[in-house]
Amino acid sequence: LSASAMKQLRALGVELRLGVHAENLTEQGLEVNGEFIACRVKVWAAGNTASALGKTLGVPLDRPGRVVVNEDLTIPDHPEVQVIGDLAHFEHQKGKLLPGVSPVAMQQGRHAARNILAMIDGRKPLRFWYWDKGSMATIGRNKAVADLNFVHISGFPAWLAWLFIHIIFLVGFRNRVAVLMQWAWAYFTFNKGARLITRNFQAELRPPA
Repeated sequence: LSASAMKQLRALGVELRLGVHAENLTEQGLEVNGEFIACRVKVWAAGNTASALGKTLGVPLDRPGRVVVNEDLTIPDHPEVQVIGDLAHFEHQKGKLLPGVSPVAMQQGRHAARNILAMIDGRKPLRFWYWDKGSMATIGRNKAVADLNFVHISGFPAWLAWLFIHIIFLVGFRNRVAVLMQWAWAYFTFNKGARLITRNFQAELRPPA
């Protein structure tokens, strides 16, 4: 799927540079492995750190600041506290760290609620097990990749799957219809919908009178 994603990105005119590091960033551009690339817009997408709340707990943290939790989502030596979502460092499932994405957080939230009710009734909390339903990513118009565990698809079929799965998981029939109509309008009219203007670049480029 990674090869398909790179192929689709290149078809959109994206130049990919893998295995390199940005060394300097200025208003005029950025320097990558000794080469200066002039550009005005820079998008930094190199991950994030966990909430600062984790540092106040006085418990073991990983490098991004996530709380290392037990297999039942509790903190070591603190069974009364459960940590979920992208604040939790959970690697009790096949030795792999669970990603900080919404499906993981949603399942952990439901599991934590059941564990809290169990502890109120005097029962022990159960271990958490994440049901991985797969992952999807849209790359552009009619372009996407999808790993559905049992099948890997890319291109237009993956884009359609991404579209309908996202609509299905919306809450309420009215929301589904509204989003479907908005997406259909944007698709057939090529209307991006969102605009963000922070500076008058045309005025800056206009020669002085």
